[in-house]
Amino acid sequence: MNITNQRKKNNVNSIAEMKTLPRLLQIYAKTRPREVAIRQKRFGIWNEVTWEEYEREASRLGSALLNLGIKKFDKVGILSENRKEWLIAELGMHLVGVIPVGVYPTSPSNEILHILLSTDVNIVICEDQEQVDKILEIENKLPLLNKIIYIDNRGLNSYNNIKLLSWSQFLEGGIKKLNNEPELILNCMKNHTPEDIALIVPTSGSTGPPKPAMISFKNIYFIGNASEKVIKKGKKDNVLSYLPLCHVAEQLFSVFNAMHSGYTANFGESIRTIQQDLRDIAPTIFLGVPRIWEKMQSDILIQSKKKNLQSFVLREALKASKKFNDPWKRSNLIFFIEKFLWEMIIFRHVRNGVGLTKCRIAISGAAPISQETLKFFRGLGMPLMEGFGMTETSGACTIQSLDKASEGSIGFPFEGVSLKIADDGELLIKGDCVFEGYYNDPKSTQDSIRDGWLYTGDIAEIFSDGSASIIDRKKDIVITSAGKNLSPSVIENTVKVSPYIKECILIADRRRFPSALIQIDFDAVANWAESNSIPYTNFKNLVERQEVFSLISKEIEKYNNSLANVEKIKKFILLKKELDHDDGEVTATMKVRRSKIERAFSLEINSMYS
Repeated sequence: MNITNQRKKNNVNSIAEMKTLPRLLQIYAKTRPREVAIRQKRFGIWNEVTWEEYEREASRLGSALLNLGIKKFDKVGILSENRKEWLIAELGMHLVGVIPVGVYPTSPSNEILHILLSTDVNIVICEDQEQVDKILEIENKLPLLNKIIYIDNRGLNSYNNIKLLSWSQFLEGGIKKLNNEPELILNCMKNHTPEDIALIVPTSGSTGPPKPAMISFKNIYFIGNASEKVIKKGKKDNVLSYLPLCHVAEQLFSVFNAMHSGYTANFGESIRTIQQDLRDIAPTIFLGVPRIWEKMQSDILIQSKKKNLQSFVLREALKASKKFNDPWKRSNLIFFIEKFLWEMIIFRHVRNGVGLTKCRIAISGAAPISQETLKFFRGLGMPLMEGFGMTETSGACTIQSLDKASEGSIGFPFEGVSLKIADDGELLIKGDCVFEGYYNDPKSTQDSIRDGWLYTGDIAEIFSDGSASIIDRKKDIVITSAGKNLSPSVIENTVKVSPYIKECILIADRRRFPSALIQIDFDAVANWAESNSIPYTNFKNLVERQEVFSLISKEIEKYNNSLANVEKIKKFILLKKELDHDDGEVTATMKVRRSKIERAFSLEINSMYS
């Protein structure tokens, strides 16, 4: 089946009419100079950056890069947690035609080396001493690297390296150059085209080294325009930026959509303060990866298990919420009265507790989410929708609709996006969301894009109404020794609904039955242990308690009941350590590297089949 969503023609008659990100920045600086573009929290205080200030700082940064000899289409790396300087650097590069390359701040030096080498980076902007040290460790292996710019100078004043340059010194050079050449930015902008590469985004690297995906301004314009028609975002919206900005999903909401619609991007104190930051900001748009939604769900469920009156009322509310988890359901007056009463008594307070009281657009993306978790939040009155996209589709290409039934699917394609299924079941995508290819890797590009169709690597199904459903990654489908095909993600997501299970890795390929490696949710299990007077000293000691094994065994038995016999997990082992990015077991976005984990825990796996 071939599904194309082309109900209306694009309202842009030519590529020349497209507004690129730097052009939008200039427009907002003139038409909305005093309105807030960015907020950043430091030491408990939210500081604001207006559109006028945003454009001025970005212009200085772009000029500073030219002052260092950087030219159009040169690449500059950004190695930092989310902060306003990330956006200023990115938009500053856009103004002068330089291509930003984001790098995960949690990446070890060897991963950073791979990304910087594969993209020919000339300069790296680092957040602080920790990130500078990583670059200095691999400096001699980067022949094109000529400057390392650092934002936070704490601990770096004693460093003696000719390549090091502080943020303030760097910008001073840009200010002087702009004073001497006031038309510099305007002259650079004259040479921009929508087909220019806007940024390079590394892929997740869950099945191999990350690939540098090139995304153009045309791709970004298409996504911003198409998504606005679906989720109706506007300049009064705001988001909290907390997922890594080198991930295309965070770029989509904190940069692409923020610039396209002109809404505010907020940067909290740190990833550790996200719950308080959410309550401070109360964003109207919130993107969460499944783990975020699962963690919120787990916290609410644990609260409901406590033995007090408030928890009793919460338990009753959660039971009632199951009636309200279908956004397409239309019922009688009694139904709406009951829903209203629970909304007043409990639901709004639960949403407020997680900082999403004003959230009108809630999206789960970047990985599959269980239907149980989706229904849980919808029952609480949160309009949670699942979307689908990948780095190679510039962030998104489908989303569920709250106006049409699309349960169990990734929703409907954006206007202008075509979907079809290849003979082997692989999902193919066509449209202006499809990226421009992998940098310096024509073979991988040709393997991914054929006749304009992007080969996603996902096994999928397209329904008669035009919505689609992802079954699993093509490479992840396993076949038991009895010849049964299984989708690991379906089974894993079913089990991970448990508040006590953080990660589940299914083992079944060429095996007699499915088994699993289970990583407990330490906070949830620790809370349970303390409530039941079970002593422990650390993660490993907690996992080794027989009571914990019994707890997880009961949880797996409970969720096994919703699986077919061939899918049921027969045996499991509790991991005695948390899966770690530094050990290569998960990616920077916490996607499981199956082959690496299966090798690392081969003895434990084999013991389940002995």
